[in-house]
Amino acid sequence: MKIKDIAKIADVSVATVSRVLNGANNVSNETKEKVLKVINKYDYKPDKIATSLRRKRTGMYAVIFSVKGGRVLEDTYSTKFLKGVLNFFSKKGLKLIVDIHEHGNILEYYKDIIKSKIVDGFILLDIRKNDERVELLNKENFPYVVIGRNNENNFVFVDSDNVSGAYMAIKHLSQIKCKKILYISGNKGIPVSDQRLVGVKNAESDLKVQVDVQYADFDEQKTVEILKSILKKGFDYDGIFCASDLMAYSAMKFLQGLDIKIPIVGYDNIPLSEFVGLTTVDQNIAKIGYSAAQAVHSLANNEDAVSLVVPSKLIKRKSTLNFNF
Repeated sequence: MKIKDIAKIADVSVATVSRVLNGANNVSNETKEKVLKVINKYDYKPDKIATSLRRKRTGMYAVIFSVKGGRVLEDTYSTKFLKGVLNFFSKKGLKLIVDIHEHGNILEYYKDIIKSKIVDGFILLDIRKNDERVELLNKENFPYVVIGRNNENNFVFVDSDNVSGAYMAIKHLSQIKCKKILYISGNKGIPVSDQRLVGVKNAESDLKVQVDVQYADFDEQKTVEILKSILKKGFDYDGIFCASDLMAYSAMKFLQGLDIKIPIVGYDNIPLSEFVGLTTVDQNIAKIGYSAAQAVHSLANNEDAVSLVVPSKLIKRKSTLNFNF
């Protein structure tokens, strides 16, 4: 059933039905009651997308990943994040477009989407220093929210407390008597890695432990290669902290295969970490996604939105508790 059918049955114009649906005041009570009676009788629900298009809004938002498509579908950070985003959007009757951009000019890609008027706003991932996407979207005055922070922060962001999260991981290893710790980080020079490194170095100084840093680009295979290289020289670490649960699990599995038992801490608290008993830092990823969706929808509707730092917490499991001296 369409709005014109409601109008015909109620014996009013389409415009009158539209005014009733939009809560306009310039409709008599008698007419309003007549229209509402028909709407309720036929359980009429407006087409939200068509309505939003007439209002020059689509009710659609986009999240663009810069990773291989298969990894987005893995049970990792991405899936928990998207669950949070969709939780908010589904409550509001909004839609989410998820896409992958691996090759080509990223700015032209965003420009094409903006010109198409398909979406009302973006949630940006993998923020970089002096990120050119931020410059473009600010220039276009197009609604967006960033997951993470960089050196400028000239935008609304939602982020986890990476500094305190990394600090907690090193502190926990220190509490179980680890003195020489290997920290396998993500990509060198990106904001999230820089922030976690601050937490690691603060803990190293405060707790009087030694922490050596290696960069594995959030890649499981590179994590294993780093460990192989260290083993050739002589492995004398008594604790490992990895920048993701997948990296930590790869390290755990590799070292267990060599019968090397060592406390390991991961980051993200994905379902795999619970399954394998991995101690990890929980970023509350779902809340980050929910809050980002809420903020970008507010901005798209010309409402205020504020940046948010979501607290992290340490989840202790057997990968370290078995070493609790």
